[in-house]
Amino acid sequence: MEKELIDNMCIDNVQNIQISEETKVLMLCRARLSSVFNTVEKTYRKDVDNIFEEFTDKFDEFDHKLMEVISTYVEVTSLSSNYTQM
Repeated sequence: MEKELIDNMCIDNVQNIQISEETKVLMLCRARLSSVFNTVEKTYRKDVDNIFEEFTDKFDEFDHKLMEVISTYVEVTSLSSNYTQM
């Protein structure tokens, strides 16, 4: 039997990767942020930025920062668990 030159453990682990509770919480935060934005937009039915100055820009900034946090957390968790969690 020939020994494999490359260890495929991490590739195999990705097939059954689990989302950690911490990642779920971060994703729930992002979903809640989207819900707040959608509710404000729906409530005022106008260009939100005309009513709340820079609302969309501030939302986008916070959403971008939250995605950086999620991305970093997923990266660290994936690597440290050999791709069994993210």
